[in-house]
Amino acid sequence: MKKAPFIVFDGMDGSGKGTQVKLLIDRALHAHRQFVDTREPGGSPLGEKIRDLFSSPEGAIASARTQFFMMWAARSDWFERVVLPNLEKGVPVISDRCDSSTMAYQVYAKEAPELEDEFWRIRSMIFGKHPPTLYLFIDLPAKEAKRRVDADTSRSKSLFDKKPLEWYERVRKGFQSLREDLPNHVIMIDGDRSPEAIHEEVYKIVSEHCGWK
Repeated sequence: MKKAPFIVFDGMDGSGKGTQVKLLIDRALHAHRQFVDTREPGGSPLGEKIRDLFSSPEGAIASARTQFFMMWAARSDWFERVVLPNLEKGVPVISDRCDSSTMAYQVYAKEAPELEDEFWRIRSMIFGKHPPTLYLFIDLPAKEAKRRVDADTSRSKSLFDKKPLEWYERVRKGFQSLREDLPNHVIMIDGDRSPEAIHEEVYKIVSEHCGWK
């Protein structure tokens, strides 16, 4: 039996990932598609509380190892309560971020390669037979992602937003490493185009993956 789609959207801050998730969800809802949209970290009551801790000043400056295990704790609860029950019913799940962000931000950006083996071990334990079936990474040069974040006056800047260019470059390398490790499950989307052009490509990929006619 074919597994229910478990789709993850991810990308650097400034990549336009959030815009693409919103465009996809709005269009799919308008077309009356059956799916569950969620986010990570968060997505469950406990997960949201851990997300708040992670976003606090103390969480933002915590070590790579501490952040790493915070993310997996939130992810475990979210997966048990939200993702797995829907996948077992055959309902597609579309998530804004997932374990890919842990690899990009905690392992690569925070320069903690010693956590990489642990990443794969815990990933297997948490997801079991139901890991994400497709990752869509909105990709663009690190310099452009940082420029967009710096130019965005619509929100107050977090500690993550104020990171140097080298941080963005390491994040991008983290996502690229997952494409190498999971070549049959990762698609890199060129994010240096108009939102409309990106959306058309994204919707086509997701529609095919979910079997939407």
